[in-house]
Amino acid sequence: MMNPASYVTEIADGLSAIHRREGFAQIFVALLRELAKGKAVSRHALGTALGWPDASVAAMLDAMPDIEYDEQGDIAGYGITLRETPHAFEVDGHPLYVWCALDALMFPAMIGKSARVASNCPATGARIALTVTPGRVTSIEPPNAVISLRRPHPTASIRQAFCCCVHFFSSASVGEKWVAQLGEAEVIMTVEEAFQLGLLVRHQLLGHAGVEPS
Repeated sequence: MMNPASYVTEIADGLSAIHRREGFAQIFVALLRELAKGKAVSRHALGTALGWPDASVAAMLDAMPDIEYDEQGDIAGYGITLRETPHAFEVDGHPLYVWCALDALMFPAMIGKSARVASNCPATGARIALTVTPGRVTSIEPPNAVISLRRPHPTASIRQAFCCCVHFFSSASVGEKWVAQLGEAEVIMTVEEAFQLGLLVRHQLLGHAGVEPS
C-alpha cells in the first residue's frame, strides 16, 4: 500500500510539469472555475478573472501541456473539459466532463460547486453515479463503487501519466481483478477514501501558492 502522505505530494507535484512555477495554482483554479460555467474560455477572459495582463496568461498557458483548445483558439479543457470523456461532470446544469475519476471527486472543492458525476465501469460497463459537493460525497450508486489510482510517471503530461489509469469500478473485487490483469494502476480505494485524498491534494496544491479555496 502506498504511503498516503508521499502520494499526495506526488499527485500535487504531477499536476503539471510547471507546478512549481509562480502563478500555476492561481491560473489552474481560475481556469477550472471558468470552464465550470459551461463555455470555452478566451485567454483574455482568463486574464480578466485573474487580474493578469494577456502576455502573462499567454506565457503560462503556452508552458502547460495537455490544454485543449477549440477552433477559435479558446480553452476548451484542462482537467474540466467540454469534450466528451468517460467521466460526465454536470455543474449548475452545464454538461461537462473531467479527465479522470479523481478529478470528479477533487474538483467540486476547487470550484466551490456541487457536481453530478456519471461514469461507466471499464470492466463491466455498469453505470456509476455520484453527487459530489465541495465538502463530501452525498450519494454513490452502486454504494460499493471504488476507484483505481497510480503514481504519476515522470512526464510532462499528467493526462498520459496518470488520468488514463484512474477509473471508477462497480466494486473492489472488479477493480482489483482489472488492476491485476492490466497492471496499469497500483491501488484500489473506496470513493470516500479517494475523496479525502483529493481534499489533501487540493490543500497542498493551493496552500503552497496561497490560493484560498471557495
